Amino acid sequence: MIKKTLLYLITSIAVVTLLATVLFYYYSSVPGEPRAAIIDQLSSSRLSNSSRYVNQTFIDDTKALLSMRFSKADYYSDNATVENYKTLSSMGYKLIIWRAHSALDESKYVAISTSERDGSRNYDQYSNDQLKLCNITGDPILYFAITPKFVTECMTGRFDDTVIILMSCNGLKENYYGTAEAFVEKGAKVFISWDGWVNESDNDGATTLLLQHLINENNTVGEAINKIPQYVSEWGPSKLDFYPKTVSETAEYRIPSYRGSTNGTKAEAAAITILEKRFQKTLS
Repeated sequence: MIKKTLLYLITSIAVVTLLATVLFYYYSSVPGEPRAAIIDQLSSSRLSNSSRYVNQTFIDDTKALLSMRFSKADYYSDNATVENYKTLSSMGYKLIIWRAHSALDESKYVAISTSERDGSRNYDQYSNDQLKLCNITGDPILYFAITPKFVTECMTGRFDDTVIILMSCNGLKENYYGTAEAFVEKGAKVFISWDGWVNESDNDGATTLLLQHLINENNTVGEAINKIPQYVSEWGPSKLDFYPKTVSETAEYRIPSYRGSTNGTKAEAAAITILEKRFQKTLS
């Protein structure tokens, strides 16, 4: 009898332990409440000086604006790696601000650069159609960059009505919609980017305005983008655009608040104070 009781006890402990282990790994892999992400590849210390463009004011303002709608915003810079890009679609992000270099590919898409230099790691597990080497203008160093096939074939999980703002030249260049299509196929609600070349300072300024319209003023995607002026650089004019345009609800989409009402109100007040101080400082 004692032996049977002991056997039952051991069996019960084993079952409970196994169940606890399964639940731990299940819940630890499931994202918590919806959040936002800032991918700041342009500020990465891994980039050469010619490709690096640090703008802490933009990052601070972006975090303040995001705090109005999100309890948490993750930040990537040196860790804007291939493997971290791979998991973006399974992290529960509802808004991604992607401040990164990119390169046009003859297959009619833009490859989005990581912070990892060519030769820094071995990525033989990816095909040439999934991972490319990005050639940034004026930089002799090549960087790993992801392609549309990386998005659809390698990214884990799916986006859930995520708004992706790719702060990169030519993200929506005419007839180069392959990357935007891949993200939408992966579950993104809308993909926002430039239809031409843009200077870094104009890029940051325009995106700050866009976020103010989308978050602070609660504009729809269509309304917010229509308020952003066209910018002209030495490479010609460039305008923010969004994809897909064939779906009417895309233009009418508003970014929801993913915070509790009380916390949201406090965060909004704090963010507005920060931005007002920034604006006053700029005027003075």
